[in-house]
Amino acid sequence: MSRLVNILFLMTLSVSCLYAGESNDINYLFGKGNEAYINKNYTESINQYESIVASGFESGALHYNLGNAYYRLGHIGKAILNYERALKWLPNDENVIINLKLANLRVKDRIDAPPEFFLFRLYRNVVNLFSSRGWAIWVTLSAIVAALSFAVSWNLDPKKFRLLIRFIIYVSIVVFLVAIPQMVQRYKIETGHDYGIIIDYSVNSLAAPQGGSTELFIVHEGSKVKILEQDGNWYKIELIDGKQGWITAGGVGII
Repeated sequence: MSRLVNILFLMTLSVSCLYAGESNDINYLFGKGNEAYINKNYTESINQYESIVASGFESGALHYNLGNAYYRLGHIGKAILNYERALKWLPNDENVIINLKLANLRVKDRIDAPPEFFLFRLYRNVVNLFSSRGWAIWVTLSAIVAALSFAVSWNLDPKKFRLLIRFIIYVSIVVFLVAIPQMVQRYKIETGHDYGIIIDYSVNSLAAPQGGSTELFIVHEGSKVKILEQDGNWYKIELIDGKQGWITAGGVGII
C-alpha cells in the first residue's frame, strides 16, 4: 500500500470530520485495517475499512486500501469498484491508476472503448488537475486577488504600477473564469452516480425490469456499466459497446 495515500487519508480526515471523537474512531479503524492488511488478514482489513465507509466517511486512500484488500482475496469486482471510487478523490494518483489497470486485466468481459478524441482527453486531463476543493481554492484566490488589485489600482499614481496591477487583474479574471467550469465539472464527477461495476460473478441482463423476461446477454464481474435508469430494485445499464438491458440492483456497485 502506498504511504502517500495513507497520508492523504489522514489529511482528508482532519478536514472532513467535524468532531474529534468521530475523527479518533475513524482513525482507529483505519489503523486497525492497515495493521490487518500488513498481517495479511485481508478479511479483517476489509471489515475495518467497510465499517468506515458505512459511517459515511469516504476518501481516496480509504477506497484505495479497500480495493487492495479485495484484490488480494480475488474479489475483482469489488476491487475495481473501490479503485474507481478512489479515482474520484485521487484522479492523478499513479498507484490507483496502475492497480485499476491490473485489476481490469482480470475482467472476463474486456470491451475496448473507442479512441477518445484528443480534445476531449485534453479537457479531461485539465479537469483532473485538481479536486473540486482545489479548483474552488483557485476560484476564491483569483477573485480575492482581482478585487484587491482593483482597489489598489485606484490609489497608485505612477502609471507603470497601474499597468502592472491591471495586468494582475486581467490574469486573475482569466483564472477565475477558467477555474469555475473545471470546479463544477469535478464536483459532478465526485458526486455523480452514473456508473457502476458488476460485483457478482455473472449477472443476467434482461429485456424488462422483471424476473422471467427475455435474457439479452450476460455481464461478468468487474465490468463497468453506465446506469441509465432505475425501476425499483432494477437498473437499466449500458455497456461500452452500446448493449442495454436490465439487471438487479444487488449485482452492481455504484461508483
